[in-house]
Amino acid sequence: MVNCLRALEEILKEEGGIAINKPITHHLLNRLKDCDVWGQCEVLRILQRYQPQSEDELFNILSLLDASLVSPHSPVMAATLSLFLSLCSSLPAVSLAALERVRGPLLAACGSTSREMRFTALCHIQLLLRSLPGLMGAHYKRFFCGYAEPAYIKQRKMQVLVELVNDENVAMLLDELKGYCTDVNTDTAQAAISAIGRIGRSYSDSCLQILTGLLALKQDHITSAVVQTMRDLVWVCPQCSDTVCLALESCEETLQDSQGRQALLWLLGVYEEETDMCVRDQALLYYRLLHCGIGETRKVLQGRRSDPSLGVLIGRPAEPISQWARSFNTLEPLRQGTIETESASRGSPEHVTFEPKTNTDLSDTLNCSQVEKVHSDSDSASRHTDSCADVLASSVAVALSLSLSPALSPEEFERLWLQRQALHSEQGAEKMVEEEDYVCLEAWFQSTAIPHCSPQSLQAGLQLVNIQTLAFTPPHTLPWRVYLYTHAQHGHSGDAPRSTLILGELLHTGEANNKAGAKKGMCDGEVGVEGMQAERVREGVQTTDDGLSGKESVRKEEGVKVTLKQQPRDDQALKGFLSILKTVLHTLSSERN
Repeated sequence: MVNCLRALEEILKEEGGIAINKPITHHLLNRLKDCDVWGQCEVLRILQRYQPQSEDELFNILSLLDASLVSPHSPVMAATLSLFLSLCSSLPAVSLAALERVRGPLLAACGSTSREMRFTALCHIQLLLRSLPGLMGAHYKRFFCGYAEPAYIKQRKMQVLVELVNDENVAMLLDELKGYCTDVNTDTAQAAISAIGRIGRSYSDSCLQILTGLLALKQDHITSAVVQTMRDLVWVCPQCSDTVCLALESCEETLQDSQGRQALLWLLGVYEEETDMCVRDQALLYYRLLHCGIGETRKVLQGRRSDPSLGVLIGRPAEPISQWARSFNTLEPLRQGTIETESASRGSPEHVTFEPKTNTDLSDTLNCSQVEKVHSDSDSASRHTDSCADVLASSVAVALSLSLSPALSPEEFERLWLQRQALHSEQGAEKMVEEEDYVCLEAWFQSTAIPHCSPQSLQAGLQLVNIQTLAFTPPHTLPWRVYLYTHAQHGHSGDAPRSTLILGELLHTGEANNKAGAKKGMCDGEVGVEGMQAERVREGVQTTDDGLSGKESVRKEEGVKVTLKQQPRDDQALKGFLSILKTVLHTLSSERN
């Protein structure tokens, strides 16, 4: 019979399933006891489509279902109760009586050995308690949590316990929930604290005493849950605000998660009156910034900040006394002192100007493997200087100004960085004459401390001189890379200032990788090992067997490779920028050491 019902249900699915009339209904009810458990559940589900024609027929059907309502099989009991509630929708008293009768089977299901059955029974009991809050009041101990029960069952039991609280059992229930607050499972502990807070809406004094005691444990997840519970409690019970504010003193040191901090900030903003005017003014600043939008707030709070470790870069050089002697004891220092100090120590937001130094000697810590060359594989397109130290020791004729505007996006940087290689592969070496307005420079900085600097310190140090970092790898990783850019500008004699874009890469591959790279030679577009060896022979430099001088081999193993690409070409600006970059890296390296 049950198989026929299932087959007809599948065949008539598009029509809404099998149609149930009075003869079919009574036939199924009379043979219900002959079906197995799942067959009874199937029949009871289908019978919900039938509506009795009279009240007498309704009670006859209920009488036939009475035995199934208290069945020891939970699925049968649940299906029968569902049919009862469907048939008695217009008879509330009969529905309540049916709910009273299923109390025993539901409590038995809560003690089932099957965890799934226990969880299902607890969920259905919560539905029943919506209409009958006192249905399980006398059996509240049946919902105490066992030690070995899973967390999801414990949390559901605590939700049921909250519904069963009354004046007689509140003390025992709170004591039981207090024990759950220190459960090894953080979710269970936080659920217990939340349950105490819900009880506190009716019994605030006892609950606040427990919550305050939990703050003394100084555990992050417990403190966070307590603060959030107190926030919800004072929202419903404002009379508890004084007790809550006293209990929250110094708990901010324990809070780590964002939700707990948000709850604490809300409580401080609504109920604690701050007497320190500096704190109130700072809070008012943040409040008004947030009214301007998240983007504007982030722009202000996360703006450029100086790094105290870079004092050498932002220090003010000594001046002759004659430069300020005439303004001494006048109003001029009062009018210009603040402006001059700020501009001299920090630089303008858009440009930083560097005056030339005639005796700059960079050969101690910075050496170049190739100062300037046009990207080409042909020997005629590559030019190698006799000595990098001689070039960098030469003075920059005029002051050099660096600027971060116009800003360069990472996508534009990548396109410009790879553009010349693509043009060379497409056009061929014979057309590289048109590319003479572009230059590539490579240098080596002898320091292993730079790759271990924090990205924040490196970025801050470069931004102080208006050099923007676009991407960098974390410290202590190999290969270590930093990509940067700036706009350099200086005025030629009698000409208008000329701006040039400089792109750069800092690369450190580590000792092992650099040894392999030194034996292989330089990459495409650089002067080959043989050419470098021949050049050094002409200069009288003794070389090693692998084509590199001993000094340079050591330098490559320990150094940071600096690659600069410039367009349009400006040799003086490029040399000056390299000098500035060397100064920043040398300062950071010294601080690191």
